[in-house]
Amino acid sequence: MVGTAIPPSVNESNFYSVLFPNRGRTRFVRGAILLFVTVGLLAWLVIAARILTEFYARHSWPISEGRVTDVRVKSYMGPSARDHVSHYFVEYEVRFAIPVERCLTGMIFVPDGQPKLCEGTARTRTTDSQALAIAWAERHRFNAAVGVLHNPNGPEVKIVGDPAYLVYPWKEISVMSVWMIFFLSFFTIAQRRLRYLETLPENDDASPTCQSQPGKSDDVIDLKLS
Repeated sequence: MVGTAIPPSVNESNFYSVLFPNRGRTRFVRGAILLFVTVGLLAWLVIAARILTEFYARHSWPISEGRVTDVRVKSYMGPSARDHVSHYFVEYEVRFAIPVERCLTGMIFVPDGQPKLCEGTARTRTTDSQALAIAWAERHRFNAAVGVLHNPNGPEVKIVGDPAYLVYPWKEISVMSVWMIFFLSFFTIAQRRLRYLETLPENDDASPTCQSQPGKSDDVIDLKLS
């Protein structure tokens, strides 16, 4: 009977023999890997929620004509104490014309002899590069005419036409994609290794066994003579 071929890369490699020497160790490592996969899936749910929220806002919020009144590159450290890298983003102060009762940003500008204007702050995503943030700031200069998306149920505003690289969390998407590819690949390897180990006899763990050393020439051999 011809058995199923076992991939040498999974079942004969010294690396896998050390990492997965027996069924118990393999099940433990597989469980740990599954925990990392679960963490990755939860992180992806958070990222997906951010992406969908941004997409929904840019395709459903009302649009008003406005102007940029200030452009600032800002930075912060963190969020954790171990994060000593500066993160940069751009803030655009905008004024746009909507009825005062629909302005939920909490800021209203009253020009002389003109209708009141709603004021809000639009932000880009963050980056670790100050030079890149400065380049982003050049997209909209002072007093530039822009379309303003405003949340009908909250204070958030966004600028119409911002490219995807400015508004979606590409760093988080890249990191978690690599995370999931790595741990899913490792999980597949552990699963294949476990299937291989389960084909072996119960007491055979596929790990290198110590060979009994031949007796030395000066070993004392007791003979029972009748």
